[in-house]
Amino acid sequence: MLISRLRRCLPSRISTFRPIQSRAKAGPGSARVSAVDLIPGLEQHMDLKTLLWYLVLSSVTAAYLVVLAGVRAARSHDVSHHSRRMIVGCTIVGIWLVAYVLKQVLFGRESFPGTETQYWSLYVPLFVTHMLLAVTTIGLGAYNLYIGLHRLRYGSVGAMAAGMTTHRRIGYVLLGTFTGTMVTAYGVYLMLFVWFKG
Repeated sequence: MLISRLRRCLPSRISTFRPIQSRAKAGPGSARVSAVDLIPGLEQHMDLKTLLWYLVLSSVTAAYLVVLAGVRAARSHDVSHHSRRMIVGCTIVGIWLVAYVLKQVLFGRESFPGTETQYWSLYVPLFVTHMLLAVTTIGLGAYNLYIGLHRLRYGSVGAMAAGMTTHRRIGYVLLGTFTGTMVTAYGVYLMLFVWFKG
């Protein structure tokens, strides 16, 4: 019921993001400046779906950078920083996942603007690869987080130095799958909005 109510009122009330006029346009008495006015090259009319895409890509990139910092802490055997950064990275990914599913429910899937040949030969293989990597990353990431927190909680604080091999091996696999997920996510975005723009 809540989703159907949001679906009805959201596109009609907040379907576009329009910047407030800048000081030069609004006159001498106005002091309100929009963030869109301050960033050169940004379009004057940005729809909510495009804004959500930017937020999705930037949040997943932030999570990736936090996870890389956690990997660096693990390599220097700094257990406390490693665990904190991995928990923060997984939290960002969890929030992103909820927001992404909500975006899919509210707006549906994006349509590919290219030809049917480009769709089947370029977009579908990239999208399938992205989905497989993303599902693998989320599943293995949740399992590896569980292993790490369980070992940390139940007395094996020095497990990184002592040889927590399963956690470490899965971590190496996750670094590859998360990197692949990031690269293919940007590829999907470029195919939908930049390279094949009609």
